[in-house]
Amino acid sequence: MASVPGRTKYLESAASIAVIFILLAVAGVILNRESRFDMTRFGILGGETKTSESLPGDSQKTQIAEASLASFATADLTPQGSTDAYNADNLYEKIDGKAPLYVESGFVQLRTQRFDAVKKPDISFELYLYDMANARNAFSVYSRQKRADATVLPDFPFIYNTTNSVYLSYGKYYVELVGFAESQELIEMLRTFARKLAGTLTIDVNDAAIGELGFFPQQNLVAGSAKLHLKNAFGFDGLTDTFTAVCKIDNQTVTVFFGKYQSTDEARRVAQSYCDFLIANGAKDKNPAGETLRQLKAGIFDLYGTIEIVFATGPFVAGIHEADDTTIAEKAAEVLLNRLNEVTGEKSDAAK
Repeated sequence: MASVPGRTKYLESAASIAVIFILLAVAGVILNRESRFDMTRFGILGGETKTSESLPGDSQKTQIAEASLASFATADLTPQGSTDAYNADNLYEKIDGKAPLYVESGFVQLRTQRFDAVKKPDISFELYLYDMANARNAFSVYSRQKRADATVLPDFPFIYNTTNSVYLSYGKYYVELVGFAESQELIEMLRTFARKLAGTLTIDVNDAAIGELGFFPQQNLVAGSAKLHLKNAFGFDGLTDTFTAVCKIDNQTVTVFFGKYQSTDEARRVAQSYCDFLIANGAKDKNPAGETLRQLKAGIFDLYGTIEIVFATGPFVAGIHEADDTTIAEKAAEVLLNRLNEVTGEKSDAAK
């Protein structure tokens, strides 16, 4: 093999050394930038004194990030790590798949913090504190996110637990206390924590009341079943601010609903639009058996084996959703009609 001339070897060595110096310089620049990396550009706040000024865009409106959630710890709890905060732009990073529901319901900010039990470090949970701007928004998310295995608690008007967590709606806040194990001891700890948290949070008392929940037939109402759909109730964008609940009629359960509109005429237009929507989606028109519903010109439909009833009374659009039995559905519709007329002091169109 021919030998490489000395000059060529020298040039190759010089070039190699130059490349090494260039790589070292690039690495130095990268390390310098990483040491000053600012996660707040992405809306994630770590630490205890981040303010709303640290958040980008619309999140500058946020007002609840002044202090760490660690201050909510009780004597038997130790906070772990720092408080993290999320805005509408990056909420999906924490609750992937559910963020649209929150954002569409008026979400402002989420703050999270982990806590461990002092004497039993195997017992721990994470606090999710959602600022939903007002009580109606908070209740809407709370009610629509309600778990199937919920046990209603007496601590507050809107609170329940599952096997490892406690959830509540309190003023403009929706709160999740999610445990990492299952035990009654954990649940009691979470309830104690929830009471302290509620005693610390500042809420608007006038905003906290949701009077429409009293419009349901109280003697038939299944406790804790009420929900609020701010938009697109039952997949129809014309039904807004719609309350639903489960009522028991003749020992059978049925879902009732109502929404209040600006005027009687608007309510009638929405009711007719919803009827048209049902028919467009395969519903078959039926004739009401009861005289009251006939006079009210209520729509009653068979939608693939379930019964839908829709009527307008005064400013309300109301009815029955996905009932199994026509007779029970009509009875429930009349009970709801009477209750709405009772609380508003108005007579139904059928009674005028």
